[in-house]
Amino acid sequence: MLDLDMTPYAAFVWPAWGVSALVLVVLTIRAVVASRKWKRELARLEADQALSSEAADSTRPQVARSAVGQQK
Repeated sequence: MLDLDMTPYAAFVWPAWGVSALVLVVLTIRAVVASRKWKRELARLEADQALSSEAADSTRPQVARSAVGQQK
């Protein structure tokens, strides 16, 4: 059976386990929140890039074809 009786050391061991578990939970939550934030930022940047490239294409003047390589 599992013996969890740490009589002389329980005052040190159990808080250490508790702090470790708390740190792992906080780090996991922090990583998930940061991941969501960066995904939103990436989506925003991609949308801005798509809009700016469409705007650049619509405002770009038409360029005449080059005469190089054309037969007369």
